[in-house]
Amino acid sequence: MSIPSSTWPYAQKMYPIQKRFGLATYGSGFVNNRSIYNHIIELADRFPEDSGKPDHLEIMTTFLADYFKNQLLIEWKSTGVDANLQPDNWHPFGFHFVGFTKDANGDPVPHTHLIRIGRTPFIERYTDIGCTWSGDGSVVGLLWQNRNVNFPSFSLQDALDYAEFLIKTTADFQRFSGILPTVGGEIDMALITNRRGFKWIAQKELYRILDREETL
Repeated sequence: MSIPSSTWPYAQKMYPIQKRFGLATYGSGFVNNRSIYNHIIELADRFPEDSGKPDHLEIMTTFLADYFKNQLLIEWKSTGVDANLQPDNWHPFGFHFVGFTKDANGDPVPHTHLIRIGRTPFIERYTDIGCTWSGDGSVVGLLWQNRNVNFPSFSLQDALDYAEFLIKTTADFQRFSGILPTVGGEIDMALITNRRGFKWIAQKELYRILDREETL
């Protein structure tokens, strides 16, 4: 894998999906000779149609996991990597897939699906109030080691500020420790609510311009 092996600081790492879901990528920024951004844009017309049913997010998750697993296997085959020799717990890249469904009573249910892509994709599913992370978790792990975070008391602004704090602190740690930087650059931020769907809070200028012509 190329060095640096993570997404570049100026790469687009977050995407609105069908205006009501959010997809964020981490790890390797390329698979099968194409950027993750290029794959997602090309997939726009191939995503399963939004039925509004409770299982739609699960269908989308399976679609994404299968597609990117196949892309990784194609890359391995073309570069002479034996997929059978790769450990099941090695996942060079992955996604956070976030959105709302409705329960039997019509009440909103929040979902976060952490999709890890490898020879054997692995999916973690969360519906509780909290925070998920991926990539370099050295700083987050230390911050969470001995002190709980009172997530239920967060306002929307608190949640945004906390996410930005974790990212910036990790980037500063990497900078001052002299290790290979995998976190940095402008921070993309979005809010996903059950009533308003996906709303950008902060987005890199280049991709803001490009998104005027792209609808996922």
